[in-house]
Amino acid sequence: MNEKKICGILTEVQEDRGIIGIGLNVRSAPIEGSICISDLLGTEVSLDDMMKKTISNFYDVKEVLEIYKDYSSTIGERVRIKTAGGEFEGSVADIDEKGRLVLENGKKFISGDVIHLREKSS
Repeated sequence: MNEKKICGILTEVQEDRGIIGIGLNVRSAPIEGSICISDLLGTEVSLDDMMKKTISNFYDVKEVLEIYKDYSSTIGERVRIKTAGGEFEGSVADIDEKGRLVLENGKKFISGDVIHLREKSS
């Protein structure tokens, strides 16, 4: 876009599986020579709206979420989630309509480092 990078294709191979994704600069342009959609439009773009619109161009959002949940190795597992606000432990009860992990206590996480725990820590 105007000779600046706004998105990229992300690929990774793990054993016998390939993972393909896209990266889209919505609110920030982290690399020199890049630009974000918010800067192009001159207004802050909602991450939720952008995700829904992007996915809906390929699939029904609810269908994608259900497939994601079906393949999740995290739902039902005990985890530790490290965020800028601290560390939290609990069992993952669900993934909500916004893609957030929901612990059994109702706390929701949109981002953080998720560590699967083998056993309850003391």
